[in-house]
Amino acid sequence: MTRSRQIPNSIGVAVIGCGTIGRLRAENTHRHPSVDFLAVCDLDETKARTLADDVEADAWSTDAGEIVRRDEVDAVIVATTENAHFEPSLAAIQAGKSVLVEKPFTIEREEGEKLLAVADEYGVMMYTGFTQRFRRKFLAIKEHVDQGYLGDITAATSKIYLTQAVGRAVMSRAGTTTPAINTLTYNIDLLLWFLGTWARPVSVYAQGNRGRIGTELGVVDSTWALLTFGNGIVAQLATTWEFPEFSPAYNCQMEFELFGKDGVIAVKDDHRENLLVSHKQVRSPYTPSASVNAALLGSNMPGDWAQGEYVGPLRDETQAFLNSVGTGRRNTILATGHDGLNALAIGRAMDRSIATGEVVRLVAVDDGFHPDGFGG
Repeated sequence: MTRSRQIPNSIGVAVIGCGTIGRLRAENTHRHPSVDFLAVCDLDETKARTLADDVEADAWSTDAGEIVRRDEVDAVIVATTENAHFEPSLAAIQAGKSVLVEKPFTIEREEGEKLLAVADEYGVMMYTGFTQRFRRKFLAIKEHVDQGYLGDITAATSKIYLTQAVGRAVMSRAGTTTPAINTLTYNIDLLLWFLGTWARPVSVYAQGNRGRIGTELGVVDSTWALLTFGNGIVAQLATTWEFPEFSPAYNCQMEFELFGKDGVIAVKDDHRENLLVSHKQVRSPYTPSASVNAALLGSNMPGDWAQGEYVGPLRDETQAFLNSVGTGRRNTILATGHDGLNALAIGRAMDRSIATGEVVRLVAVDDGFHPDGFGG
């Protein structure tokens, strides 16, 4: 078997968006041995210039269109705010570059559909950044479900809890997003990935409420949903942004259970096995303005710095994307653009159900589905 390498010698990468996640993507890209050109971009010139200096970037700009059209660029990572993914992603696709766009894929379904159509037209690979697929615990679920240890799956339950500090950070940068679209989307994607394409969701019923930050900002900050599939599988999914800022899980806690006729898988990703208690304040890696004296280490979703290196699912996902571009082979763990659009459709259906108090039907379309009578 000969090695397949689509791009000889090295690849060039552009990171669009120089915030928390964009910085991590750029720092990990800078460390990849196959990358010999790195560009960063942000509307904020100071952010772009500062990150460019920190990662020794070869170029920086405040114009995403100019950066992605550069001949040196082969791949683009879009890490802008959640409601600003469309324009730089479209520009990258039309420049013929492979794209990894952070979740949520887009906020509006029509934008996501256009991106996928143009990606097909230009023949480029498009992925969605769902880092939690790269946690070993969730990879273990996928592998053992595929090997048939559960048999026919009948039910699932999953939850993801974030702190109020994270919720405020989310709303401050993208006021049109919701817990379902921004946070529960991780669990939605994992569930659809575990079940495979043969399990088609047909309806959603959800309820939501307003806790402390929800009341302050006039938004729902928790979502509890029941998702039903055409083959009879029923899944309960839940999220909340109501944990206090001083919660020892300073970013995230997750749980997942799958029930089948031949077995059950139950995974806790709550990090209670890694407890640090100190007289010194421990800053949250995701929201440094929040700090705790008791910390559940490992609860930062993207990963952690250790001995000068970044380790965790974001690093692994970034490397998988760069390897996919360099070899021209699709990575089977990375979420596709279609996966991102499907997770968005269910998240939007949950929000519609909360708003109307009704069950929302999901209609099958091509490789996915959308809420019946609800195009947004």
